[in-house]
Amino acid sequence: MKRITAWFLCLVTALFCLDAAFADGYTLKLSPTSIRLAPGESRSLAWSVEPKNLVTHTLTFTSDNPYVASVDDKGKITGKAAGSTRVRATLETGTSRSVTVTVTGQPVTRLTITNPEVQLEVGETAVLEYTINESADDKRVKWSSDDTSVATVDKNGKVTAVGGGVATVTLLAVNGMTATAIIYVPSEVKRIQIDPAEAYLGIGASMELDAYVFPGNARNRELIWESRDESIARVDQNGVVTGVSEGDCYIRAMCANGVYATTLLHVSLLPMSLSLSPAVVVLTREDKTRTLTVGAIPAGAENAPLAWSSSDEAVVSVAGGVLTAKGYGQAQVSAEAVNGVRAEVTVYVSEPPTSVRFESSAYTLPQDGDSIRLVPVFSPEGSITRDYTFSVDDESVAIVDKDGNLTPLSYGVCRVTLTTAGGLSCQADVRVYENVKSLRAAESNVVMKQYEFRPVTLYSETGKPYLSEPTAFVDDENVCVYANGQLYAKNPGKARVTFSNPGTTVTCQVNVTVLESDAVFTRCVALTFDNGPDKYTSDILDVLSAYGVKATFFVLGTSIEAHPEQMALLGASPHELGNHTYDNSSIASGSVAETASGLQKTDQLCQAAAGRTPTVLRAPDALLPAGLFSSFLDTRRFIGRGFDMNDTDGTLSFEQLYEGALACTYNTSVLTFHDCGPNTAEALKLLVPELLKRGYRFLTVSELIEYTGNEEMVFSTKP
Repeated sequence: MKRITAWFLCLVTALFCLDAAFADGYTLKLSPTSIRLAPGESRSLAWSVEPKNLVTHTLTFTSDNPYVASVDDKGKITGKAAGSTRVRATLETGTSRSVTVTVTGQPVTRLTITNPEVQLEVGETAVLEYTINESADDKRVKWSSDDTSVATVDKNGKVTAVGGGVATVTLLAVNGMTATAIIYVPSEVKRIQIDPAEAYLGIGASMELDAYVFPGNARNRELIWESRDESIARVDQNGVVTGVSEGDCYIRAMCANGVYATTLLHVSLLPMSLSLSPAVVVLTREDKTRTLTVGAIPAGAENAPLAWSSSDEAVVSVAGGVLTAKGYGQAQVSAEAVNGVRAEVTVYVSEPPTSVRFESSAYTLPQDGDSIRLVPVFSPEGSITRDYTFSVDDESVAIVDKDGNLTPLSYGVCRVTLTTAGGLSCQADVRVYENVKSLRAAESNVVMKQYEFRPVTLYSETGKPYLSEPTAFVDDENVCVYANGQLYAKNPGKARVTFSNPGTTVTCQVNVTVLESDAVFTRCVALTFDNGPDKYTSDILDVLSAYGVKATFFVLGTSIEAHPEQMALLGASPHELGNHTYDNSSIASGSVAETASGLQKTDQLCQAAAGRTPTVLRAPDALLPAGLFSSFLDTRRFIGRGFDMNDTDGTLSFEQLYEGALACTYNTSVLTFHDCGPNTAEALKLLVPELLKRGYRFLTVSELIEYTGNEEMVFSTKP
């Protein structure tokens, strides 16, 4: 029985120790925490690990500067040269501690080579002079060359040129301080390269050839240019060639030592400009081929060799100027001469349309107003025709040209008609209103609740609705704003809105009273903007300010440098600022030091231009390396990307951006736009009021986190 009890106790003890061995988190202690040594003196570190268990720990010892003090794998530290360094001990778990090691005496603090750049011929020598601070106890130095095939150096700093090239000579002090000198040894020209290696040139045209001589420090680099056949092409001593007559000719560039290179020049009659007709081609299943006509200046150059290409071979192919429809869609077909001159046409491949309509069935224009463009919309989607005409039933009211530009003339109503060659047609009513002499509002005193929208109806002296877009001035835009025919109540208070007929002194006024809202908002959204500031930042700020909504702007250091005036506007705004790195480069692939330096530089630029620093951080790739946790996550939140609106290059229209943003918006969603987006501000003019109507409130990303209480909602990191 006693044996069983003893065995059981041993088993429990072993399990306890095994469990402790795998416990997370060890504390490493070193003793002493600082060491003072004389050169050549040694001392060993004592260390301990808590908690104590049955695990055998492994320590790795390193010195930040082994020239000052070295350390062996047992923790024995030996002083080498006067100075200070740190010796580190690292556990197998990655936990590390360090001690400061001071080696007594006066260290080397200044080391310079007097002649840091020296040029020598092969076989020549030179002695490199250097200075070292007089206070240093140990002034021993060591010389070395990084390329002994170019230059060697002895222990006294005597350099000997061995062969052509460039070498770096390094002077090393006992404490690791270095100084360098560059040794240039000229060589003979070994190779010449002419760019381009083959070229096409028109008769009478000129071009400059570029020649490169290798190696870069070779002597006698001057080139002699010559043409093998000056009846075809001439060349001057600057490498400028001129076409004389049709044919092929070699141009040669040669150095004094006989090394040369050639380029082949093809001289022919090449176009200075090209044209293709028709400029727009529509192909269908029945009419699937078309031959393009080539025009050129000068005459006769249209016969020059042309390279034909299609931007989408699945839509249309081209060979020798003959188009062949392959599939429905749109493509650009181009012809390019060997000298780079090109022309292109647009090709549509579709079924013939079965119906046509205008974008709108009715248009309202002010008398003497600007023209508008009537755009036909064909069905089925993707179908198109170029053969159609416009007409107006009363040209005293408005006229329309062959391209659909509609111009109002006088008060009245007319109808515009589009007719295709295939017999399709569509119509739209056009109303032209006279210039008004007075305006009045349907409601001169409006009472609204906060966050409410209210349409405004104006009437002219005729008693008919005023349908032009008036100019509106609000004396207190903190209370309400007017946009797109509607008043929006921002905050409780009173304001006066003055409406004007554009270009005249005709006005009327509406008094607005905004009462505090009793509604409790249950849905919110965060707008964010990356890569700014940019030239469109002020336009974005105008839209946000008009509706009194806040957003978060993630700025780049390079953008602040390029647009400091826009950054100043951001600084004066109520919006949250975020750091988006210095130059929009990934922080997941760069070193921690480089990343930290770039983020710090952006903070400093932001403080200088905006008067405040970013409070949140977003990486361009939305990934944060673990090495930056302790540096940044204790002072600011890391924000993920959210829904990217793809608005940077203007590919999407503001209507498409608006529709895309609506599709991505739900309660607590984060939308990511960009200050550089040319259509972003126009999209926001539609998006912001629409989301306000739907009951959304706009929060900064930090407010969104506080509101939801979910710290991980917009946080992501690199695993």
